[in-house]
Amino acid sequence: MRRVSKTRHTNDQARQPSKAKFDNWTLDMINYTLAHQDGTSTQLSMAEMDIMKMFLEGANRLFSRAQILDNLKLDPDQNFDRSIDVRISRLRSKLCESTQAPKFIKTVYGGGYMFVANVEWVT
Repeated sequence: MRRVSKTRHTNDQARQPSKAKFDNWTLDMINYTLAHQDGTSTQLSMAEMDIMKMFLEGANRLFSRAQILDNLKLDPDQNFDRSIDVRISRLRSKLCESTQAPKFIKTVYGGGYMFVANVEWVT
């Protein structure tokens, strides 16, 4: 039974997409890298990767700061909303977004954040 279970787990991992493409960007979820089509690449932290994965899986959907904190499995007593804002700011910087008019990560006043893009998953 262990062999069968292990084989299924390996096959499930093989079927899960390992990359996501949006606009001129590719997110490699195995190597935690965000690469632009011009060849530049940057490393993401684990928290940044978790946020990006959540955004890409729920593209064009609004996420509150509380939902993002829950997704990161952070203790709300130890972390606060501003910690999410800092991580979003770092992601925007890595995506070369303007602080005045971000293209991908939109702030919805009183609501949270929304990732706006058409996402293509690649295995």
